[in-house]
Amino acid sequence: MRGAGGLAIIVIIVARGACAQDAPVADAPADVDAPPKNLWFVRAGYSPAHVLTASPLASGENGARTLTFELGRQTDGTRDWHRVYNYPSYGIGFYVGRFDHDRELGHPFATYGFFSWPFPVSNRAQVIADVGLGVSWNWTAFDRKTNPTNTALGSDVAYHFDGGVSVRLLATERASVYGGLSVMHWSNGATKLPNLGLAVVGPKVGLRYNFAPQPPPARARDLPRFEPSWELVVGAAGGGKSAAASTGSKIDVVDRWRDFKAFNITTAVQRRFYRFGKVAAGADVGYDGATGARVDIVNGSQVEARAPVDERFALGLYGGYEHVMPRFSVLFQLGYTVWRGFDDEEVPRFYQRYGARFQFSDHFWGTFAVRSIRIRKADFFEFGVGYRVRLGITRAAAV
Repeated sequence: MRGAGGLAIIVIIVARGACAQDAPVADAPADVDAPPKNLWFVRAGYSPAHVLTASPLASGENGARTLTFELGRQTDGTRDWHRVYNYPSYGIGFYVGRFDHDRELGHPFATYGFFSWPFPVSNRAQVIADVGLGVSWNWTAFDRKTNPTNTALGSDVAYHFDGGVSVRLLATERASVYGGLSVMHWSNGATKLPNLGLAVVGPKVGLRYNFAPQPPPARARDLPRFEPSWELVVGAAGGGKSAAASTGSKIDVVDRWRDFKAFNITTAVQRRFYRFGKVAAGADVGYDGATGARVDIVNGSQVEARAPVDERFALGLYGGYEHVMPRFSVLFQLGYTVWRGFDDEEVPRFYQRYGARFQFSDHFWGTFAVRSIRIRKADFFEFGVGYRVRLGITRAAAV
């Protein structure tokens, strides 16, 4: 998948480095009792899962086994955001997957960055929300001759998403056990067709071992003051996409798949209305190279055509929500195309965008997201950068 290497680099850099830096507004040192000198830990997990896909896989049952191995770092309260997020942890992980449909899906691996957000329920028990994002490889991709039933993934590389909720029980100051629910999802964002996508869901158990004793911290009470704020964001993103050209001739759909370019310029006004959330209203100006693409047989010859360049542009309006973590956020937006140069009734005007942003500084951010139609059908994968300006701020919001 084009851009997958860049995605992996971004995820690992952010997981290891960005969270370890100050939050966008400089933190004041927290008043904590002698934090542990060694904050590193290892974690391993196993999940017997069930496969969810619309692909007509036929080589086995819908079972899967997933193994994860992670190296993480525990926050210690020396920064304000550590306490705001209940002393979270973060790091990098490695995934190994095995499927009953192994002939069609292969034996994939993945590397990812993760963030674990704890919610203490007692001195030795926590509810943990985990999110991981990275890149996977070694899939057995669709092939019309050798692997025609794998319409889930048209490439051997795909993005990797991992989410879950679990209960962590602290057995000692070094060891703890987990149990909960895990969901994993893979897609190439329509950079290569077919791309019906693939997911697994199932129970998960795990073990964590701290390299040094880490007494469980109490829930922080002296949190920094939060003030709601307004901000303006401007950004640009682009990527590749694969689409099936229209036809009036008898041409198999596989023979009509073509690769195109797409990009988007966006601007929005956002309101950070509580510590962990923002709402946004904005506009997109987009270019879609697949606009009006056709393949026909004329006088025995194959003829290809697209809409003129100036008709490949469109204007959309959207609203959305962004859930904020330290230097990292996940977003979901709903939009409607109010104008487009080429009106194709087969292409819905409603669109969606879901993905993530990384705050490289208080102003600059990077993003990768999937723009979709009909909620679950990926249209194209976006990689981009942007700039943020706070509006009317006299006192910065803390975390």
